[in-house]
Amino acid sequence: MKKTSRAIVLLLSLASLSNAADPITIVEAFKAGKWDGRIRFQYFFTDWDDNSVASGKGADDGKGTAIGGSINYKTASFKGFSMGAGIYTTQNFFNITDPEDGAGATTSKDLFLRDIGAQYGDGFTVLAQSYMQYDVSKSKIKAGRFLVTNPWITPNDTKMIPIAASGIDITISEIPNTVIQLDYLNKIKERGGSFFGNLTTAGDVPTKIATYYTTHNAPDVMMLGVKNKSIDNLELQAWGMYWNDIVAQGLVEANYAFEVGDEAIVSLGARYIKQFDKGAGDMILPQTNNNDSDNSINTSTIMGRVVVNYENAKLLLAASKTDDGGDLIAPWRGFPTDGYTRSMTQTDWNAGTKAYKIGFDYDWDNILLEGITTSLSYAHYNRDESKKPYQKMTDRDYQNGNTDQYNLDVIYKPSKSYEFKARFMDQKNDETTAYPKNSSNREMRLEANYYF
Repeated sequence: MKKTSRAIVLLLSLASLSNAADPITIVEAFKAGKWDGRIRFQYFFTDWDDNSVASGKGADDGKGTAIGGSINYKTASFKGFSMGAGIYTTQNFFNITDPEDGAGATTSKDLFLRDIGAQYGDGFTVLAQSYMQYDVSKSKIKAGRFLVTNPWITPNDTKMIPIAASGIDITISEIPNTVIQLDYLNKIKERGGSFFGNLTTAGDVPTKIATYYTTHNAPDVMMLGVKNKSIDNLELQAWGMYWNDIVAQGLVEANYAFEVGDEAIVSLGARYIKQFDKGAGDMILPQTNNNDSDNSINTSTIMGRVVVNYENAKLLLAASKTDDGGDLIAPWRGFPTDGYTRSMTQTDWNAGTKAYKIGFDYDWDNILLEGITTSLSYAHYNRDESKKPYQKMTDRDYQNGNTDQYNLDVIYKPSKSYEFKARFMDQKNDETTAYPKNSSNREMRLEANYYF
């Protein structure tokens, strides 16, 4: 935490830059602070096509029920400074979920504690956020533990407790129509984790990298991005990520929107990600272990989309392709194809993968109950069966066969305080010579939220 401590010293030194006289004292800043919270319920159910050991999952269907929530507090500003904290909990009330319910579970494991030695269904409580923030002009600096969003790491708040990170987050908005974001992170707390571990402890880190750093000091990561909207209807962004001795990535994206007639708005988007091997290849040995062309992980992914908005409807058409050179390293739930071809539980940035997605969203206001929206999608993932992924793929172990997936999401928001969600997924995973077992399944996720 030495680097984070230095950041707090930097925040204190910046106080001299504040010229505006604050109208409140430190005590008043705490009194004027704001609280917010949430009570959350989630139920997950996974129905496997084949439960047998010989040819299928080898376990019963998985299910889990959790109840919990969060309370967040942030002080008012005092000379530009503020402090924040957030505590989160997930509990297995009345032992509704049995440990045996987790035998065939995959995604529902994140509803509960996943620390070493934990049992499926164990609840826990964690202080996921505790930070200091300094605001000056149109910029802010945050240091400590917090939720952060950039192309590589997100809270991924689809389970009871979100992902949090430790480090420094700087956002600069001094240039018109431009936002600059710099993140320097040294630790991460997973959704099912009660602690902040080094960045290689995340669940989606390739196994061989995680194993190597059990006996070596894991490096921190730096992410820098610029977003610009200087040109009407055009948003441009460029990002870079450097994880010392492991990997570097660059990302560029453009989205352009224009009107068609009086009602329709068409948006064209494209994203390109380039990956540079900085040492990961020597750990993974992808030619030896994953059937890649060499032992480097140099690779790239390109994707495009067309989005049409017309009155209450939105249509998405998207495609993506990852180069044969290797898998993209994406260990912190910042999905490379998010907003394009990625769907629930899918990893579509493995070497040689081509993906296609069509989605249709509709807001049912003035037709059904106010506050109801639905999302229906179909995606096809065409994978190179000769290649083995760098880490396990959800629902499919190391299988790299093709997938067809259908999704239906229903969200009902009757007011600002209440939210109800239902998600239904049906996916067919092709069997392969390398993994000749049936991993096809259906999944249902039910969620209820009360915000206060």
